[in-house]
Amino acid sequence: MAKITLDKVTKSWGQTQVLRPMDLTINDGEFVAILGPSGCGKSTTLFLLAGLYAPTSGQILFDDHTVNRVDARDRNVGIVFQSYALYPHLTVQQNIAFPLRFKDVPSDEADRRVREAAALVQVDMLLERRPGQLSGGQQQRVALARALVKEPNILLLDEPLSNLDATLRIAMRAEIKAIQARLGITTLIVTHDQIEATTMADRIICMNNGSIAQTGTPDELYRSPRDIFVAGFIGSPPINLIKGEARVDTVLVGKRVMNLSATYRGDITFGLRPEDIAMIAPAEATMTGKVSLIEPMGREIFYTLDTPFGRLHALEAGEKARFAIGEAAGLAFDAERTLFFDAEGNRLPGLHADITTTIHEPVPSVFQSSHAAEVAQ
Repeated sequence: MAKITLDKVTKSWGQTQVLRPMDLTINDGEFVAILGPSGCGKSTTLFLLAGLYAPTSGQILFDDHTVNRVDARDRNVGIVFQSYALYPHLTVQQNIAFPLRFKDVPSDEADRRVREAAALVQVDMLLERRPGQLSGGQQQRVALARALVKEPNILLLDEPLSNLDATLRIAMRAEIKAIQARLGITTLIVTHDQIEATTMADRIICMNNGSIAQTGTPDELYRSPRDIFVAGFIGSPPINLIKGEARVDTVLVGKRVMNLSATYRGDITFGLRPEDIAMIAPAEATMTGKVSLIEPMGREIFYTLDTPFGRLHALEAGEKARFAIGEAAGLAFDAERTLFFDAEGNRLPGLHADITTTIHEPVPSVFQSSHAAEVAQ
């Protein structure tokens, strides 16, 4: 297997820089996801590792050896494309065996490796068929077998599940993770789907606008996002983000003032995840909200509420809604679950606030200014 190192790697097309200086290490045998919106540079990073693109500057190293000038066929990298890229005129067996044409592999050895790779992804009964006779899930398995047959040191997956239906995606997530763990291949998956990233990868590289926004475990990105972009991108449903104003040890959010756990002054954004809001009886709550929309999601109910903070979204476990549209619901949350971001969007670690402590109504005159908070749309 191999360790991957990117040392100040950039990529530009003419005057357009699509990948800013990137420093990154992926350890031997690690399963890493590059996650981000379209156009953030994640596929460009993968194609640089595959040797399909050359970096504009910087060094790409496999096991501390620079591979900038090494051809793609000589990097011993397996890659699965979003479109699968199977040859329609070849059988499954011939498609899987195709990468071995470029290696000095005896025919009996090639046949053995093809059958082992096919069995690993459960297409060994389909070897005589052609891609047009396969389902989307079967084509995806064949593409994965083709990447594995060359016994690569690195496995690169470019949005491999995006063309599958929801049920198949869940099944293939588990199978790919199991195969990676069994073989111990250093693996990098590129995806815009945070569920794929958080369920499959040991570590996530969250990218934005050609740069790494944050690297960490799924839990680190979820609970301790570095900035407002990561907080908004990680989590489903998305986090509630509401603009406010902090004055030393209190903060105005919407029409409410809360005590802060530390002193701060200036414009601020309050973040609270929908699943961290508890909906309780109004008589037991310090703050209430009026239910404006209910969306059943199977085992959960997604509420939209009009509150003194502004519009909030809350997620509650259960198959049946406990509150009706137009009804008041009490709201509570743990102060440690609150997040705050400064005017530049950077998280303010250690800063929390709690509606169960002190709520001032009406809003004190000290907060009456042109910086009055408004709901983030």
